[in-house]
Amino acid sequence: MQDDDPVDYQFWSKLDGWSFRDAALLLCGFDPDAVRGSGIRLDSREHPEHLAEASKVYRVLKSTTALGPNVAHPFTVIEHALKKNLPMPTPLLGAVRERFRQEREREGRQIDEVLGEAEQAEPHPRSKGFLLRLIYVMAKRGYGLKLEQPYNDANEIADDAERLGLVLDRDAVARYLKDARQQAESKAIEE
Repeated sequence: MQDDDPVDYQFWSKLDGWSFRDAALLLCGFDPDAVRGSGIRLDSREHPEHLAEASKVYRVLKSTTALGPNVAHPFTVIEHALKKNLPMPTPLLGAVRERFRQEREREGRQIDEVLGEAEQAEPHPRSKGFLLRLIYVMAKRGYGLKLEQPYNDANEIADDAERLGLVLDRDAVARYLKDARQQAESKAIEE
């Protein structure tokens, strides 16, 4: 990690999107602005030795379909980094968590809600936003899905979302489609 120039994690946590390059540098403790313009590419084999870990993190972020094509929201990046056990400076995690806490408070949600109660009352704001984007894409593109192959359908929906300028997590779309199919089939059996 870099010690000579402290990274302004508060600033970076306020952005609504991080490129994978910026995210990889932040996760490894580097200020993306300090490296910008230096001609260093994290996706090549020719990078300074001190950026080797950032290059690996960049490749992990770039290889996942859960984050979108080139840019992801800081909440999504941090969540993914925690799942993948990627390196992360404590101040970065703290800054993003603080933003998350503040956004929840602005929306009138309690931080210490019991998960079950929160799900019954209203979906998590990010989930609600995801569902609204999903509904928008499906309404705009007019799908006639049969849902037998939710992952194929999810790819089609996520690709169309990108064409509309939106980002939808393919795996999440597939999970929602699978859940929708199971729920619809169980309702049909009950009736």
